[in-house]
Amino acid sequence: MAISEKTKDKIIDIIVYVILFLIGFATLYPFWYCIVISLNEGVDAAKGGIYFWPRKWSFANYQFIFTSSRTLLAIFNSVARTVIGTVLHVIFTGFAAYGLSKRHIMGRKIYMLYFIFTMYFGGGLIPYYMLLRDLHLLDTFLVYVIPSMWSFYHAILYMAYYDSIPDSLEEAALIDGAGPVRVFFTIIIPTSVPIVATIALYAGVAQWSSWFDTAIYTSSPKLVTLQAIMTQMVRSAEALQEMNKMMAEAGMTTGFATIKPITIRVATMVFTTFPIVVIYPFLQKYFVKGIMLGSVKG
Repeated sequence: MAISEKTKDKIIDIIVYVILFLIGFATLYPFWYCIVISLNEGVDAAKGGIYFWPRKWSFANYQFIFTSSRTLLAIFNSVARTVIGTVLHVIFTGFAAYGLSKRHIMGRKIYMLYFIFTMYFGGGLIPYYMLLRDLHLLDTFLVYVIPSMWSFYHAILYMAYYDSIPDSLEEAALIDGAGPVRVFFTIIIPTSVPIVATIALYAGVAQWSSWFDTAIYTSSPKLVTLQAIMTQMVRSAEALQEMNKMMAEAGMTTGFATIKPITIRVATMVFTTFPIVVIYPFLQKYFVKGIMLGSVKG
């Protein structure tokens, strides 16, 4: 018995929907699982068997995170470095890439070869530390934003997008008397929203997630960031578990007797990932457009 074309289309649609559902479930479930574990009592979560809903509700994991008096200061520092660092990175890298995108500038090939070399080879941690020391950036807020102002990889994305902008726009502005700086801020940036949003997302996530520079290049408690505190809390949770174990053997308890390192790790991951998850949907359309336009330009 022959199957009609309409029936074939319905079967194909069902297969496609099932595949998309499985892919969506496999993508979203790990995030949901982390939220469930972070809201479950640590001792109970360690037993396993929790999949879709907390078995014993508890906010002790998040309470443990916010008991530190430095948390609010760390949140402020993380937000400040993310906002300031992202804005400076987008402007500086975009402006430098605008100059490098002009094929007529003198020494352009030398500059390009130099920056390409730095993408594959670096001096290492110790020379970099000594450089920051000589520049008097160690233990200052500027160590978070100045070294991150430039990225040649992002400059390549910028240049690829700039090539898609008609030269007539710049020529018209130059004829009207605008200089290169004014052309960049009044013509190039407004017409480059997709790539600007893409680079801003890259830079913002990197700034928000960074903790290594806090641990290595700063020592002042006033410069501590949220991610550095989260890392310390995970280590503290492991130490606290050992203390709970010893106190339990002695017949004593602590206020965080249900804390487990695994639930603290998950709670810190949920807390630090939440802002990115909230912001990303608003930038997604620009992100996809910026990547695609930059990739297909020959």
